[in-house]
Amino acid sequence: MKSEIVKALNPEFEAVALLRSNKKPEGAMQPLPGKYVCIMSFYAQVVSKGKIAVFDRDTYGCPGARAGLGFGSAYGEEMGGFDTFAAFFSKGIEDAKDKEKYQAIADQANPHVRRKLILGERFHTSREKAYKWITKELPVYDFPEKYVILKPLKDVTEDEIPQCVIFNVNPIQLTALMSIAGSIRDGINDTLTPQGAACQMIGAYVFYEAEAEDSRAVLGMIDLAARKNVRGVLPDELLTYAVPWKLFLELEEEAKTGIFKSPLWLDLFE
Repeated sequence: MKSEIVKALNPEFEAVALLRSNKKPEGAMQPLPGKYVCIMSFYAQVVSKGKIAVFDRDTYGCPGARAGLGFGSAYGEEMGGFDTFAAFFSKGIEDAKDKEKYQAIADQANPHVRRKLILGERFHTSREKAYKWITKELPVYDFPEKYVILKPLKDVTEDEIPQCVIFNVNPIQLTALMSIAGSIRDGINDTLTPQGAACQMIGAYVFYEAEAEDSRAVLGMIDLAARKNVRGVLPDELLTYAVPWKLFLELEEEAKTGIFKSPLWLDLFE
């Protein structure tokens, strides 16, 4: 699939399409069943090397990605349930509701996860705030399709309709994308910048925006955990800008006559 936006941006890294399907693509990368892994490391291979990655309900990598990819939520089921994750996402054992139970769960984890459990990832100021986020604020979907696929946008075929398109951009390219989004929308809040995991910023939050009459783009890779997992493959300045499919089509149309034709953009590359 050709893209006016990709042509204008000429990005170093591939734009990516996220699709749902009941057919597994041949030769795609996939986590091992039950293997704890950050799926953004797979995403980085799609972005940097043009590979295809696929995930299902047995190979989603981690609880955050299960929610991020639209396979339901594991937060109430895995690793002690909501109370454990609420402490994990806040101040760790310091915030645990049942410290003895929480310590026992940490003791069974691998050293990397154990350290984060004890100290907490500290994305929320308190267990109560984290609990509210995982139970009420994070959009959760359980789609009927078996697979979620990440592939380069240029490899999307005519019979495929992505759920969203994800641009991987530096600050200048991001500025252009946000300018286009702002040019077609009323109001002043054209891009969502949510708290959460990087996989949720290309998945669950974008699915949520797709339901709105005036969908917004979702700014991503604002997740320190994911940053650690892609470092060395993707540069620190790279950000994701994920747009629901219907918004992508609107932006593509505006890209033909909008900001990319402005002297403000053209002067940057003289």
